[in-house]
Amino acid sequence: MKKTLNIFLIVFSFVLFQNCEEDQFESSLNYVSFGDDTYSAAVDVDGTTTVDVTVYTTSIVSSDTSFNVEANGEDAADGSYSVPTSVTIPAGSNSGTLTVTLSDIDLGIGVNALQISFIDVVTGYSNGSSTTIEYIQNCNEVSGSLDFVFDGYASEVAWEITDSLGGVVVSGSGYSDGDATASETIVLCAGRDYTFTITDSYGDGLSYPSNGTYTLTIGGEIKANGGGDYGDSESTDFDTM
Repeated sequence: MKKTLNIFLIVFSFVLFQNCEEDQFESSLNYVSFGDDTYSAAVDVDGTTTVDVTVYTTSIVSSDTSFNVEANGEDAADGSYSVPTSVTIPAGSNSGTLTVTLSDIDLGIGVNALQISFIDVVTGYSNGSSTTIEYIQNCNEVSGSLDFVFDGYASEVAWEITDSLGGVVVSGSGYSDGDATASETIVLCAGRDYTFTITDSYGDGLSYPSNGTYTLTIGGEIKANGGGDYGDSESTDFDTM
């Protein structure tokens, strides 16, 4: 009986020692991580803004400690962001700030997504997950109209307005033969570049049995107009400055 008890005590002590060792190992792990998974921002037309991304370590550092980062901008407009290559946590602290600069360069109408990740693991630290900055261009709306005088075959006509990145902002079609005129209300963002494109499925524009016309007016200014036989399509670049 005593021998059995001794064996039990030996096994129990070994397990307890192992658990203590594991706890000590786990508690000694140090991580570096971003403060949030996602940050959001908006950039004024022709302007810039900054986003402060907080970086934390799980314990206070004894000396200035730098962590390298890299940016993945495949889902963001080229040239619209500037990200430092590293962030430093000062001695006596467990947090630092990575300041990212965002600029209104070809932002378009969509959401730009910039992913930032830690690279080159620092001795004694494990890297946390990446963070994403989502940003858009602020939109000051400007309104206008697109007016048609059809040629007799309105069903052949379609149109669209695209932004500088090729994204379709607004479009129209589905008119009926016999429609003499049509007018569309257009709302765009000020300070952006656009392209207006009109198409004709038959390929003779607004020309039969009589010439028709189209006029795009934004903010009281004519941005695109034409008519007659423009063939399959006709495009006009314009801005809303």
